Amino acid sequence: MTTVTPENKKESYKLFDQIAKTYDSLNIILSLGIDRLWRRKIIKLIGKKSFPKALDLATGTGDMAILLGKKTNSENVLGLDMSKGMIDYGVKKVQKESLGHKVRLDIGDGMNIPLDDQSQDIITITFGIRNFGDFKKGLREMSRVLKDDGKCFIMEFSLPQNFIIRNLYLFYFRHILPLIGNALSSNSMAYTYLNKTVESFPYGELFAKEMKLAGFKTVKIHPLTFGIASIYEATK
Repeated sequence: MTTVTPENKKESYKLFDQIAKTYDSLNIILSLGIDRLWRRKIIKLIGKKSFPKALDLATGTGDMAILLGKKTNSENVLGLDMSKGMIDYGVKKVQKESLGHKVRLDIGDGMNIPLDDQSQDIITITFGIRNFGDFKKGLREMSRVLKDDGKCFIMEFSLPQNFIIRNLYLFYFRHILPLIGNALSSNSMAYTYLNKTVESFPYGELFAKEMKLAGFKTVKIHPLTFGIASIYEATK
């Protein structure tokens, strides 16, 4: 059984280096493509307000950063991730989309963001904050670099309230997802570790409370697909 600790979370980027080449295709298979719909929900929540500077943390292969870059009301999008393997793959995707003039991906730590205070209009992070060694420090860093009245969107897995859906979801997460994910990624522990991080991470009002303690003044929770994931929309 894989135990999730702050120590092995700090090293999780090495795991993502190993599965970078199969990460995108496995996301589509394991989520039945629904993760793409969830990311577009963030784009809808952002709306038409212009945002000169946007930051996507734990950007992975850049899916969210690319969506931000495609918006006509965006100007500069920076995606940061600790995994060089994921960033290298994401850079190719940015080039393929001809977004190099707006989107830049680089190696960077979400717990020590290399940006000035109040420098970002929008911050996003999708399915990444639960892998931070200290997610509370990450939240404080997001609050620090976000402009006053700027928006932060955090999308993360949560647990459904409905008893039947919750149990079906947990069965899939504990047994089916690790079996398929570990086999197709050729990594014997990758998706076992990832599903453990989901079950051990705070969600719903507990996570919203942590965001407020970090400096966000309002937090709205948008449940997705029966509550198996949630978007936390916060204003500084």
